Amino acid sequence: MMSNGNFAYPTSFILADVARLMRVELDRCVTELGLNLSAGDIRALMNIVRFDGIRQCDIAKTMNVEPMTISAYLDRLEKNNLVRRQLDPTDRRARIVCVSDEARAVIDRILPLLDVVYERAMNGVDPQERESTESALETAWSNLSMRRVKEAPIFAS
Repeated sequence: MMSNGNFAYPTSFILADVARLMRVELDRCVTELGLNLSAGDIRALMNIVRFDGIRQCDIAKTMNVEPMTISAYLDRLEKNNLVRRQLDPTDRRARIVCVSDEARAVIDRILPLLDVVYERAMNGVDPQERESTESALETAWSNLSMRRVKEAPIFAS
């Protein structure tokens, strides 16, 4: 925790602030590269690449965003010819999302940017501390992801 003597700023807020600052830095790098994508668009695209052919509603669940939010991301991605939405053959009410060939080329341009942003954020952090931080974050991500899947009440142990 960071402290000014009387008040300790919670580590969870610091973590959220770092994530936000990394998104801002990524947006800046992507703009410099000339891509018309936001950090949210990129996060959506990365999830679609991971789960190519996923239902639109499942992308929203995976990203923990509202369906309207994912719809806006997909509108921009589709406009940039990075994804295609099509009817789900097993459920006419649902849409599945697939990546385009163009998306793979964009991902190849974005991955180095993600590394640059990460390196800027972790500049000055000892390699062992970095490894510990990465491991701890993966564990935290797993813990909270599993909790969401189980839909456990927030105050249950």
